[in-house]
Amino acid sequence: MQTITSKVAFFQVLTFFWLINVSFAQSGRQSFQVFDQATGQPIPFVHIKVENKEGTGTTSDVRGTFSISGFQEGDVLIFSHVGYQRQEVTFSRLKRNPMVYLVQETQELETFEFSAGENPALALVRKAIANRDINNPEKLKSFRYASYNKMVVTLDGLTENPEVDDSLVNFLEGGHLFMSETYSEVKFKSPGKRNENVQASKISGIENPIFAAVSTSFQPFSVYSDHIKILEIPFVNPISEDGMRKYDYFLEDSLQTDWGKTYLISYQPKSGKSYRLGKGLLYISSRLYALENFLLKPAEEVGQINFEIQQKNRFDGEHWFPEQMNSIYVFSELDFESKKVKLVNQTFLSDIRINDLDPKEKISPIGVTFDLAKGEKDWAQLRMDSLSTREFLTYQRFDNLDPKIKRRLNSGANFLAYLSTGRVRLGAVDVLPNRIFRFNQYERFGLGLGLSSSQSLSDLFRLEGYFRYGFQDKAWKYGGSLGFLLDSEQDIRFQLGYSQDIEEPGRTLLPRGRSFTTSGLVYRNFLLSRVDEVQRYFVSYSQMPLKGFRYKLIGSVENRVNVLDFAESSPPDEYVSRFTATEAGVELNYVGGESTTRVGNDIVSMTLSYPVIGFRLSKSIPDLLGGNVNFLSSEFKFEHQWSAGNSLHQLHMTAQGIWGSDLPVSYLNTGYGIQVQAGEGFDLPLVFPGFLQTMQVYEFLSDRSLHVNYAHLTGPIFTKKGKGVSIAPQLKFHQSFAIGSLSNPDRYDFIRFQTMERGYWESGLEIANLIKLNSGLNSQGWGIGFFYRYGPYALPDSRDNLRFTLSLTAAF
Repeated sequence: MQTITSKVAFFQVLTFFWLINVSFAQSGRQSFQVFDQATGQPIPFVHIKVENKEGTGTTSDVRGTFSISGFQEGDVLIFSHVGYQRQEVTFSRLKRNPMVYLVQETQELETFEFSAGENPALALVRKAIANRDINNPEKLKSFRYASYNKMVVTLDGLTENPEVDDSLVNFLEGGHLFMSETYSEVKFKSPGKRNENVQASKISGIENPIFAAVSTSFQPFSVYSDHIKILEIPFVNPISEDGMRKYDYFLEDSLQTDWGKTYLISYQPKSGKSYRLGKGLLYISSRLYALENFLLKPAEEVGQINFEIQQKNRFDGEHWFPEQMNSIYVFSELDFESKKVKLVNQTFLSDIRINDLDPKEKISPIGVTFDLAKGEKDWAQLRMDSLSTREFLTYQRFDNLDPKIKRRLNSGANFLAYLSTGRVRLGAVDVLPNRIFRFNQYERFGLGLGLSSSQSLSDLFRLEGYFRYGFQDKAWKYGGSLGFLLDSEQDIRFQLGYSQDIEEPGRTLLPRGRSFTTSGLVYRNFLLSRVDEVQRYFVSYSQMPLKGFRYKLIGSVENRVNVLDFAESSPPDEYVSRFTATEAGVELNYVGGESTTRVGNDIVSMTLSYPVIGFRLSKSIPDLLGGNVNFLSSEFKFEHQWSAGNSLHQLHMTAQGIWGSDLPVSYLNTGYGIQVQAGEGFDLPLVFPGFLQTMQVYEFLSDRSLHVNYAHLTGPIFTKKGKGVSIAPQLKFHQSFAIGSLSNPDRYDFIRFQTMERGYWESGLEIANLIKLNSGLNSQGWGIGFFYRYGPYALPDSRDNLRFTLSLTAAF
């Protein structure tokens, strides 16, 4: 089952938006603003030049604001922008009214066909691609800057004048639905070490700072990668080799500016292409052929969300660097009084310093941290953009709310914030929702409760406990732990605890992360039917020294009992089903490009990031604390997902090994199957990546094993859209292989199993999104899948080797 998820932060702030009306004065230069006459919205990146004067050109910023010095009364300014009628305005008129309104063109841009060598835009785009590494800010050795971020949730089409619109939406009282501001310090060191420290936060009606957006919440910082990721969906970058094959480019205009010539190029998908492609504008400077301005919107609607991202870069004489970023999201399924909900997130950078960080200066591996000093902030000094009338009234409306309503609003916000950490705060106690219900084939239904001390009780330590009753096995399970947060900068933790619970033999002990295999791991836990009864004492020490990397030192004493209710005969007398294992080891986990935020005492991953690498090595110590088994155990996991053009690639590899004599069945790998054995439970016919779809659960035993799976998802073969339903079939090819070995298999003759020395093969084909249903903010795609088992472990009847499944995808 494929899942395309969005950022956790995106859902938590899905009540914000944007409208701006400012006058941004600079010393010696008068400022003006350009608007769309139909919508009243500012127009970014408008070309403005003075007639018959070379070198006087400029471009409006993301707010539509611009300034030009050295005017004379008789000067005529020429305003031009793709999709708008050219307009001439005299300076004398502009002084009387500093706002210019452009009229949209009535026709779409014509499509032209160019043969090789005829299109001058292609040469410019190629030079921009060749200089990507030179102009990419994330290729610099280091940088730092101050970031002012403003995020507003409003209604699409509202003007700045409340008297015009509030007859339709009186409940806004002249303001927006919601808004927030943050002021941060950002530091970056190559390769990829980045921390945004939020030093001030202001949110309408809410005190929890996690609901305030930061500089990279809604669009990437760099626009030079092969794909521009928006809400976890990768769009092919027009400034890429693959983009050259998929887009048409048109040179629209050129302008002489302070640092050279700027070429305005529009781009759109080639005929017949649209999947994960955009359209928009490139402003390429003759100085290093950098992107001076960048505008991207989807070529076709993405789920139930339409967006536009804008970025303005500035040249400091040596480097190009982002100066302003603007993201606009319109939610087609959310509306009030026939107006769509819209979110606008704007970021303004200042105090930019490049390559001046001390090489010895440490940067927190946590992506977003909060350092909010108590007391009121002087936002007049922090803001790089003044508040508009509506924005001011938004704060005022929330400030004037009834205190009881304010408390409820904050309680709801805190609930959502801490729910992202797997916790629900109730005063000094946190409830752990994942401890309340449990369902599997052994316990059937398990009901319990998990409680923990909250951060309000102590920042230093956390005391947790849980209990659960299984209604089929009629047994209680319980446990508890005491943890200490020794250092918040690198998330250094020390924990010790005890549990009396059940555990499936042969399962991975690596922590479960967030990846394309997560749905399969959840379903595999549901299939649990074989268990050990385990009494465990444990201790651990963990640290996050680098971004995305965590290590953990572990020690435990386990008293295990094999529950052999699945055995076909009695085990031999020499087989030990009750034993004690004293174990010490290390876990290493790495998530490439992971974006994390500290929420209270917890670290929350905000994105799905790859590659995911996990490694665990442990050694039992016989005769220590009663230990009577001797083994060396290891596990390895590698998962990677990447896009190439319109295709998506997924690679999953896992290996397990244990070395020792007279090993209990508890430590043997039980295969990588996801199919329920006939007559042993409900079989859910869905595709679960990371598992063998035709292998039965518990079909194999191995003390050393390897499983590799590769999947390739194509773009849509064709697309047909209807109201609420569309057809956009995609092909997903699967190829899997597994191999394993087992020393002394006769020792386990009382269990039915096979070994995998000769290798297990499986191939599959999904036809995804045969039917795509739009529902709320997301869409669900349904299709079918076929998987076939072949090779040495093919079943005698070829029909038993074929498995039919459903394919389910979800996208926002």
